[in-house]
Amino acid sequence: MKKYFYLSATPESLIASHLAPEDFGNYLAVGTRKRIRGQAIYFEVDPQKMDNLPWEHIEKKLVPYENGEPKRSVYLSIYRSMENTPLEALKSLYLVTDDGKVLELAHRTYRPEDRELIHLYQQFIPIATRVASKLSPPEFINFLTDPSKPVCAPRIFMAELKLGKLALHPDAPIHDLPYPNPDHLRDCLSRLMSSSERLTKTVIRQVKTELSYRTVKDGFFVGDQESFLYYPFPNVEELEGKYYRWWRSALTHCF
Repeated sequence: MKKYFYLSATPESLIASHLAPEDFGNYLAVGTRKRIRGQAIYFEVDPQKMDNLPWEHIEKKLVPYENGEPKRSVYLSIYRSMENTPLEALKSLYLVTDDGKVLELAHRTYRPEDRELIHLYQQFIPIATRVASKLSPPEFINFLTDPSKPVCAPRIFMAELKLGKLALHPDAPIHDLPYPNPDHLRDCLSRLMSSSERLTKTVIRQVKTELSYRTVKDGFFVGDQESFLYYPFPNVEELEGKYYRWWRSALTHCF
């Protein structure tokens, strides 16, 4: 059977499997007996661009079950998995709803469409923190992975979230954005805007709920001091047309 390799962000881990990407996403979200439900976000990994895969362990453990069914998952790493995966090894990013619908995103060149005063980022790795910032996505990645700073990370994975008019006016209506405690969010944005020196402001120290996909703005980013990859999120026309089944599921199972 063909071997596939995945870097999961929720939780962070490197996994080998016989399942193709869509089947793997469905398995992560609802299991084999459809008794669980849970969102999943993961990358497919090119094993040819990985340096230290434990091939002896893989050959021993990644074998079909006795009844011929494919092996669904063999964990290869559960610590600093993204840090140790070269960016060039990352292929498509997959977003899975909690009922197992899978959306594939390919990485592309990042071309910002606007210059908003404030951005809102949801980090996944190394910590699940929600942060407001005056920095654009590439600038924010560079800022957080700068080894000259006392607080830094070797690499981060994050999504940019929608702020709408709040990006310019913290007192603007929040409309249908499902953020908890909107008054706290407005206060964070106001404090950030009023400071000439502050570049970032933590909104939520540890996000404990799953991501509402309808809050995603431009897309997802993974990077470090060397480079970054950008995975654009589909626009409304694509979501309501080409990806309708996935989008309907994402809207039905918002958090």
